[in-house]
Amino acid sequence: MSRALAEAIVDFLGFSETTSGHLSVLKGFDRRAWDGTLTWLHDAGLALYLLQKLKDTNAIGILPTSTWAHLEGNLAANRRRVAYMARQFDFLNQEFNRGGVRYAVVKGCSLVPQFCFDATLRHQGDFDYLVDKHSLPMAQRVLEGAGYSRKKCSANECVYLMPSASMPPSANEQYEAHAPHAVELHLAFWDSDSHSVPLTDPGFSVDNVVAQRWQGLGFPALPEEDAFLLQVIHAFNHVLTGWVRMSWLYEIGYFFNRRSADVSLWERLDRRIGGDKLLREMVVVVGELSAHFFRAPLPSTSGIWTEKLRPAVQLWIHHYARTWVFEETHADRLSLFPVAKLALFFHQQYLPDARVRRHAIRIRLFPFEKLFLRARSITGKSSAQSGRRGWQLERVLIRLLFHVTGGLRYLWEIPRWERLNKENAHLAPSIRREPAETDVAGPPATESTIRL
Repeated sequence: MSRALAEAIVDFLGFSETTSGHLSVLKGFDRRAWDGTLTWLHDAGLALYLLQKLKDTNAIGILPTSTWAHLEGNLAANRRRVAYMARQFDFLNQEFNRGGVRYAVVKGCSLVPQFCFDATLRHQGDFDYLVDKHSLPMAQRVLEGAGYSRKKCSANECVYLMPSASMPPSANEQYEAHAPHAVELHLAFWDSDSHSVPLTDPGFSVDNVVAQRWQGLGFPALPEEDAFLLQVIHAFNHVLTGWVRMSWLYEIGYFFNRRSADVSLWERLDRRIGGDKLLREMVVVVGELSAHFFRAPLPSTSGIWTEKLRPAVQLWIHHYARTWVFEETHADRLSLFPVAKLALFFHQQYLPDARVRRHAIRIRLFPFEKLFLRARSITGKSSAQSGRRGWQLERVLIRLLFHVTGGLRYLWEIPRWERLNKENAHLAPSIRREPAETDVAGPPATESTIRL
């Protein structure tokens, strides 16, 4: 991947008045750079957004002919996929309604037009529903009756897949109508145990829904302030895990670009958040990331935006976020010293005490127990599955290399991280706050880095 081209694409997609300067930068890249960056562009979810903006600015000619043809083919395929997904969406909603399932559509289809002006420009891999706890068994029966098979089920969500080929789709195939999709049934959207970051349940409820339409179909969805909070929580959750899709930040930026001056909206959001300091800081963090990458205009009239981020979080955004976003962070791809675990510098700022921090960081750095259990389950399969078994073992080995070298990358970076924090404390002591003010997720950390 050409990191320079990836950064230029993100700059071009930013929400600013002028694009001529960013276009001139894009013109400087040849076909080889574009070919090498296409996989990243698809993974980031920005490929079709880029194509549309080039059309809107009459700049499609800057693309190599093969790249233009590739993206146009993806767009045509995604239009067919959206038509298929709309039919499947309508079918599921009708079945849920007939079964008396109490639900609200979240993410995906419900993002149009507030977060995305055209559904054919975003790749949708699943349908997400918030369901009432008592409706969950019926919703599961509906999905199983429709041919979906259960992949996993936890305290907060159940994931169902439509049976498909064993191998995941390639970047091109993901836009095809036949590419696999999932249905996720959510009871809640934050699992404090998975990240050790305690967040009070924001209280998203199927009792508080509004009527929404997409592709001519009506369905219940969350009010816009809840929909925005859910997007924030979703993005923040993925930052903690070590990977975030850039299109999520872009779509949040699109929402900001349209609604930053809507005083009523931000007042409602302020009341909705109330005194929840962690949720308030999540909004500010995700807003800062959207502004950092896409120059999204943040509201200036709401008390939410007077919240100051803790210095270590600001440092991470300004010194690490770009490296973390524009380099390899996928555990299933062969790479040496990947940057995904640099998100641990961010993560540990929200862990409540030293004991929890030490445990969480160790588990995140070297999750060998999970890999061992996974390898053991694969080797125990019958010889009739030897082809698939070999492929799965190869993925486990790639993940092992990812975690080992990614952990070493994190350990190598610790001295620089500590130096940046010390310099920041020396140069700007006025931005440091008293412990009572920074107590968002528990007592403030006495050290910014965990010693292993």
